[in-house]
Amino acid sequence: MAEVVAVEDDGDWEPQTVAEKRRAQIVAAAIRLFSERGYFQTTIEDVANAVPISKGLVYRYFKDKNDLLFFVLRHVIEKYNFEEIQGLLPKGNALDVLIKVLGMHCRLATEHTQEVTLAYCSTKDLLPEQRRQIKILESKIARVIRQCLEACIHGGMMSELNTDIMAFQYIMFGHSWALKNWAFRDRYSPDEYMAEGEKILIRPFLTDLGRREFEKIHDGAA
Repeated sequence: MAEVVAVEDDGDWEPQTVAEKRRAQIVAAAIRLFSERGYFQTTIEDVANAVPISKGLVYRYFKDKNDLLFFVLRHVIEKYNFEEIQGLLPKGNALDVLIKVLGMHCRLATEHTQEVTLAYCSTKDLLPEQRRQIKILESKIARVIRQCLEACIHGGMMSELNTDIMAFQYIMFGHSWALKNWAFRDRYSPDEYMAEGEKILIRPFLTDLGRREFEKIHDGAA
């Protein structure tokens, strides 16, 4: 059973689990409406009616529509488990970790297609400081990928390459599943798309040692 912790919100006390559930409902409604209608065409009242709750209750969790958009765009980025990936690098096979990172991007784009697409359409509508924070989070993702690539290069499993550019190619490949889903969904399953990503972004840069390790990883996963 989930622990229920009382938290204060504008002078009222509410179980934390209830607050989190309500916030998640608001976010889900906002994602759907912002994606379907557009950010500017959607009002807080529209979001409230879609939950359904009162408009005043939405304002209990979010200052305004812009604050809600910012929360939505952070929602997916913060699902990346940076600490877990970074923790694997010192003790794990760097190439295996790199494959997992690519898989994570593809999986999140599959599970959160609307949010990824919304991020590309609506980041420009954020306040300057909010856009800066989104850039910081995205840069953190790129830094983790770059660390994985550098570990593979230093371990002799990949040839030298521009890790700054390649890190963002990994991000863009995952996002492309969401942005061009109409072109891919009838031709590839998510697993097939991931396999194509390995052919494009990993296999061409492997050394002989890297190719042997790559085969071992896939033989072990079979």
